[in-house]
Amino acid sequence: MTARTTLPHTEHGPIHADAAVVATALDVPANQRHRCTRHMPCAPESARSARLLVQEKLTEWGRLDLLEEARLIVWELVGNAARHTGCTRLCVALGLDGDRLRLAVRDSSRTLPVVIKAGVTETSGRGMGLVDSIATRWGVDEAPFGKWVWAEIG
Repeated sequence: MTARTTLPHTEHGPIHADAAVVATALDVPANQRHRCTRHMPCAPESARSARLLVQEKLTEWGRLDLLEEARLIVWELVGNAARHTGCTRLCVALGLDGDRLRLAVRDSSRTLPVVIKAGVTETSGRGMGLVDSIATRWGVDEAPFGKWVWAEIG
């Protein structure tokens, strides 16, 4: 199931992730014990850092059953932001609410992610298609000076 929010075009600005904004993006209570955010450069190599963060937190939270899907999703979300948005910084957020894990990536762009049908010989273009096929649901939420792209599993 795919959910999308149409975003108005505005000037890009800095990324701010206070507790209330992150809680909204993660769709978990602000006092939720299993929450984590990390700011990173908006660069392809940050996908590796995001995967390691997911592994660290899911290990800490005792939810290794979600690890493979979560690592793939965060890899694609961060990679998509790094390749297609022109941002300089991003924020990766994770929130576990019961059995549901929400992964979210914030960038400063208003460009919406797109699911495309990549041909068998294409070397790129499958990222959001993979997210769409793995996630229970995913979507985009407007944020000040950008957006959160999120996906849920579990």
